[in-house]
Parts: sequence; C-alpha cells; structure tokens
Amino acid sequence: MVILALQACNQGPTTEAAATEVDQESIDGPQLSLSWESPAYFPTNESVLYDPQRDIYYVSCIAGDPTLKDETGHIARIDSRGGIIDSVWAYGLHAPKGMCIFEGRLYVTNIDEIVSMNLDNPEDRLSYPVPGAEFLNDLCPGPRGVFFSDMKTGKLHYFEGGIVHTINEELPNLNGLAFFEDELYALAESGLLRLSLGGEVLETVNSKLSGGDGLIPLGGNRFIASRWKGEIWYVEGSDAKLLLDSKDAGLQTADIGFDPGRQLVLVPRFFADKVSAYQLQGI
Repeated sequence: MVILALQACNQGPTTEAAATEVDQESIDGPQLSLSWESPAYFPTNESVLYDPQRDIYYVSCIAGDPTLKDETGHIARIDSRGGIIDSVWAYGLHAPKGMCIFEGRLYVTNIDEIVSMNLDNPEDRLSYPVPGAEFLNDLCPGPRGVFFSDMKTGKLHYFEGGIVHTINEELPNLNGLAFFEDELYALAESGLLRLSLGGEVLETVNSKLSGGDGLIPLGGNRFIASRWKGEIWYVEGSDAKLLLDSKDAGLQTADIGFDPGRQLVLVPRFFADKVSAYQLQGI
C-alpha cells in the first residue's frame, strides 16, 4: 500500500474519464455507467454505506496509514448526488474500514476493535477490543448481531450482546462479507464462499473471484464484487464478468456499497479521495 500511495501522489489529479473501463457495449447483461462523482474531499476513503432510513451515504476515511493508530480517521456523510453533508461526522478513529448498520447503530472496524455509534449522535460511542486482531476489515449485520472479518489473521468473528465470538480461524485473506436472504457470504483467498451462520464453509460459489474486497448480493446467486486495485465484477454462480477496470488510471475500487432504490454501485476511490457512483443496468 505504501508503494501505491507514492505512485498515486506522483500522478497528480485523476479523473474518471482517465479510467480504463471495460467496453460496455460488448457486454451482455449487467453494465455500469457513471452517474456522479463526489468532490475529492474524503482522504483515503475505504468504504461507502447506504442508510435507507435517512437516504444518505456514510464514507469511512482512513486519512493516513491503514495500519496506524493515529486517531485521524473519521466518517463523512454525503447525499444521493455526492454532495457533502458532513465532511467529518464522526472523528477520532484510527483507520476505519468496513461499516454496517444494526439496530439503529453504525458499526465500523477500527484496526483491532469494532466501534458502535448512535446514528443520531456519533458521540454516543462504544468500543469493543478484539483479542488477537491485526487488520479488521468488513462487517455485515446478521440475525442477532454483526459478522466481521480480519484480513491478516483469516478469522471470522461474530459480535452479539457485547461479546465477540471467533467462529472460523482458517479463511486466508478474508475480507468482504454479506448476509442476504438468511445466507452468509464471504470473499476470501479461495474466492466467493457461502458460509453457515456458525462460520463453516458450505460452498465455493465462485473460485475466480479470489482476493475480493466489497460484496453486493443481488439474489439468485448473483453478486457485484470489487477488487481493491481497481476492478468491479458481476458474478453469477461460477461465472464472472469484468464490468469496470480502472487499475491503469490508479483509481482503486475498495469496499463498494449499494443503493438498491436508485440501483447505484457506490465506489470508494481510496487514494483519489473521492466517491464514484455507477448506475447498474441490465439486471
């Protein structure tokens, strides 16, 4: 990541027009078309999350080294066209990454702890250390709590009632998580996995999508998934099609979010400090 950061700084400003994208006309089925971009005002943004109750998006901003406990990390809020509502809504975090909403609170991973905050008052905050954690990454709500991943240790955790449970310790490069229609899915080194709620691997849905980051389930064994370096994929069972490739432009595609009402895929651009929103068509 340090090398990539130096490269991004040397490139100067990048624009979406500079991205090397897949020729959409050659793709049968789902396509992505750029809808809007936010200002470049969100330092090292890693994740975007849609809040359907408030109709806004949360953006987690590492604002520095993804591994450093420096309290410079924060969470911003933007509207449905990328306009800034709060450039710093919640502050004093270390390196916030994945986010999810569960029972009226926003949960975010914070290197070696998860932080829970009131959606109406982010200063109403609780922190839960995770023993042995090294690089906590994504979260998703479950039936009675929150699942979350540790990419470096390959552990899957479950938080319920103020207690952290480790439910799988053998998922190398574990990152993106999604709980959808009573099923738990995960992106790991071996690809897209379907897991039991107890953490057992039940099925490798797609082995092509190894090293994935963000995960959006669409139903019917269909998904949109990202790879951090600049790829967004459409997955249908064992098949996978590349929808966006912005690696050559130095535009990352980290932990993507989704606004289902507008059919927008929300893309945190990491070192470019902005959010890109793509219209999902053809599904």
